[in-house]
Amino acid sequence: MSSTFQTIAALVVVAVAAIWLVWRMLEKRKNPGCGGECGCPSSEIKTDLAKLGRGPSS
Repeated sequence: MSSTFQTIAALVVVAVAAIWLVWRMLEKRKNPGCGGECGCPSSEIKTDLAKLGRGPSS
């Protein structure tokens, strides 16, 4: 492979990785807090706890 092709291929790989990382960061920023990967209780659990008088809305 020529050095020009290797340089272009490396730049493309770096650009794709950078775009992916920025995209991921922006997606997480849209929905801070409970995004599915954290240990936050779901809204169903929150409403059940509220009915029992133990939730944050009691």
